[in-house]
Amino acid sequence: MYKLIIVDDEKIIRRGIRDYIDWAGMGFMVADIFEDGKEAMEYLSSHEVDVVLADIEMAEVSGLEMARRIKEGGMRQRVVIISGYKEFEYARKAVEYGVEHYLLKPLQIEEVQKVFLKISKDLDAARKEEEQRLSMRQDFADMLPELMEQFWLGILVGALKGKDGIIKRKNLLGMEIDVEKPCALIDVRLVGAEEELAGRFEGENYMRLLRNIFGNDSDELYSFPVGLSGEVTKVVVVSKNDDGLEAFGEKASRQMEEQIETAESLLKIQFKAVLEKVFPDVMGITKYQYVLSGTGKGREEESPLSEGEFERLTQKYKMLAGVINDGDYEALDGLIENIFHEFRNIPVRQAQQLCIDMFSMLSRKMVFMGIDMWKVQNEKVSYQELMQIHDLKGLKGKTKEMLGDVVKSVREKQNVDSKKFVEESIQYMKAHYAEEISLEKVANRFFLNQTYFSRLFKQYTGSTFTDYLIELRMERAKELLCQGKYKVYEVSQMIGYRSEKYFFRIFKQYTGCSPTEYYRGVNKRGQKQEYDKENKDLEISSGL
Repeated sequence: MYKLIIVDDEKIIRRGIRDYIDWAGMGFMVADIFEDGKEAMEYLSSHEVDVVLADIEMAEVSGLEMARRIKEGGMRQRVVIISGYKEFEYARKAVEYGVEHYLLKPLQIEEVQKVFLKISKDLDAARKEEEQRLSMRQDFADMLPELMEQFWLGILVGALKGKDGIIKRKNLLGMEIDVEKPCALIDVRLVGAEEELAGRFEGENYMRLLRNIFGNDSDELYSFPVGLSGEVTKVVVVSKNDDGLEAFGEKASRQMEEQIETAESLLKIQFKAVLEKVFPDVMGITKYQYVLSGTGKGREEESPLSEGEFERLTQKYKMLAGVINDGDYEALDGLIENIFHEFRNIPVRQAQQLCIDMFSMLSRKMVFMGIDMWKVQNEKVSYQELMQIHDLKGLKGKTKEMLGDVVKSVREKQNVDSKKFVEESIQYMKAHYAEEISLEKVANRFFLNQTYFSRLFKQYTGSTFTDYLIELRMERAKELLCQGKYKVYEVSQMIGYRSEKYFFRIFKQYTGCSPTEYYRGVNKRGQKQEYDKENKDLEISSGL
């Protein structure tokens, strides 16, 4: 419900407007009424109000003056003016001060309804847009560590090479690094952990641990952990100063040693770190193009593919994780055919390296899904085998075979975890049913494809996601109605429905009776008659 205040110096008019117009039916509740704009403005300074309905002329602060103050003060309230005057000057001022509508006395109820139904619709749209904006901002904040990691991963595997593109991407992510400053690549391995802790350091938990330990900036250095697989992690360190390479390398090593000592002291976890290489600037890493090989070694040869071709391939690589997660063998086969079509005019040696890049990026995605591709496959995914094939047809066949093994492993992993996902999603729904909740939102929370999650949910609960959510809300609505403390529109809001009409319809479909009829049925003594009457009136106004 949107909150409205009414401001008019005539007592009969302001009370009449409050009492004789079906505000609830239009999605509004009258928060308060005032005799003059002065006290109304004081109220606005400390209360949430969506719309002000004010007379144009009042003793101290007029409706027009209120509109001016609201606009110039950057306040968000929408203003509707009531006036018995038709002069052009008033209308001109009303427009100048951002007044939504200009109603003439005597008020016509049909005209008031028309105006406020439109305002309600506009407020709905504005609220939805704001919620989407806030949701996107929160989603971006939640994804930022992974996006930064993907930024460095793209550089390390050669997918992001051009200086302009790198600067643009790092600016979009809000990264303060200077690409002209020295940087270093450090290899980090977990070499010891207590058994109890080791089980927790898998998948995303492991990456979160690495960010907490190695991702903290100092006064002189930026640090970014990059997971290339469950076992291989690189930390990219960028200087904040114009250090010489030797001095910078010493600082990076010293900081890494301190972080490792802290981890061992607090968490009893032992890491081993090796300063792999120091570069004069960030662009130096683009020429290094690290490729996971199982040995920790890298390569320093340039790819003949252009930046645009690399970007196109990278996008297709990213699609692999989704296809594998869905277990769609046909789509997987088609995607590999498409990727190898991109390889048709390059040397086999280069295609081999690109396949290795692809598996490296895929491994990174699998880690976020809680699946370490290399451990699960017992080394069935072998870089050595790929490098021993000297024709594109054979390379394509071997790639499909390895990816087929990956799909099987993912399926096995999903069968084990699927019940856990559903149980956790149900707990989330029970805790958040009163909010705007959707299949997409819950599926995304668990990093699952919507279609797959929907099928999984039905398999384990015997109910669709929507039906289960309705049942949660309706059962809670029944509990609240039985208490006799809330009006029907309040119950509607408390269980996550903004539209009372929609709540009425769903409740009647679910129980076979209206909310008020349900309340009477469980309270046979006939108490709360005033409650019955108020809600029956609301049902009549809602057309139910």
